[in-house]
Amino acid sequence: MELGKTIKYYRIKHNMTQAELADGICSIPHLSKIENNIYKANHATASLLLDRLGVNIEDEYAQHNEIKQSLEAFIEAIQFVDVQEAKRIQKLLVEKEFIIARTDYINTYHLYMMRYHLMNGANQLAQEQRAILDKNRTNLSAIEELSYRLFNGILLVNRNRLKEAKEILLDLQSEDYSSKYIFVREVAFVLAQCFTQLNEPEKAIIYAKEALQIFKQEDNYIRAFHTQMLLGVNYTQMNMTEESLRLYKILLRNTRLFSRDTLYYQAMYNYGVLLKKIGNYEQSHECFTKCSAYYDKDSQNYVFSLLADIEVLFQLKTDKKQIESKLNEIIEISAKRGYKRSELQARYYAHRLKADDAMYNFIEQELLPHLDKLDNKEEPVHYAIELAQWYQKNGEYEKANEYLNKYAMKVKRREFSIV
Repeated sequence: MELGKTIKYYRIKHNMTQAELADGICSIPHLSKIENNIYKANHATASLLLDRLGVNIEDEYAQHNEIKQSLEAFIEAIQFVDVQEAKRIQKLLVEKEFIIARTDYINTYHLYMMRYHLMNGANQLAQEQRAILDKNRTNLSAIEELSYRLFNGILLVNRNRLKEAKEILLDLQSEDYSSKYIFVREVAFVLAQCFTQLNEPEKAIIYAKEALQIFKQEDNYIRAFHTQMLLGVNYTQMNMTEESLRLYKILLRNTRLFSRDTLYYQAMYNYGVLLKKIGNYEQSHECFTKCSAYYDKDSQNYVFSLLADIEVLFQLKTDKKQIESKLNEIIEISAKRGYKRSELQARYYAHRLKADDAMYNFIEQELLPHLDKLDNKEEPVHYAIELAQWYQKNGEYEKANEYLNKYAMKVKRREFSIV
């Protein structure tokens, strides 16, 4: 406990000078060094100084221990995705922030608040906590610095800055942190997320299996569900159909039994993607219909569900007016909410519905330039090949080869998933 900060806080609060406080207890220079944590005040001196300020030193120690225990309970609730408990403790800690600010737990407080906001998908609030930490980063302890790097990696993954995130996380993975349990719990899992979004399923599976073993050993059921979801997505990418079907059967059952609706419909969506990939379009359509009925109509997951269903409806040769109605809804929501990629993909399908050559100009002028900016370089491949085939059909072989050489050597397009 840094008693110097506490003494300084109460002295300023009581409008006392250092001379007034130190009189008869210690020298003014000695008090100054205590307040600035150059010297550690012994218990007797600190007790006398605080007593003059009307503060009981034992109460301060008790309060300090209570904050320590609350922070430990807070990070554990976050790690086990105990949302209700984490919310309760977060409110309690915010109310005590003015006390925490004068303790040596202030950086840990901001770190855990950052992780709390990341858990809730509140990236902007997490960014604000990181900005506070950035100003004081030189004062972070070794364990706090590791926390900062990990949480920053999670923030970058959430913001789709995957290359930056991968470097940070792989560097962390090589650290010797055997005694720092928090990192054993998270690094492998976040790497699995990162490689999933980078469309590197082989690597994602390796780290997901490592994370799953850790979570199962800790009886961390919710995080195990998250990890199994990643495995299911990547097994689908690797055409490991039986493994993927088995996992989704387990996830759909267990998330329903645990009343985890968000995870249940996440699994339902990804199961629909798998069914679409293996040609079971009727059942895939049922999955996406259930998901779109569950998600809020302005949400990104609602838009994803509609988009995934569009391709299925094409395969089922659904009435064009029904498809057009869904596409107009996607475009309207995406334009309003700023879901640029979804808007472009819906416009692509609208062109495809009309079966006109304007689709190829749209791919070349709008869709590919946008997708090229993403870290996942496999995303544009499907559309580029489609464009190249059109150029070949029209006898423009040089133009066709230009797109084939730029894109076609890459691996095939990743089926979009919710992770």
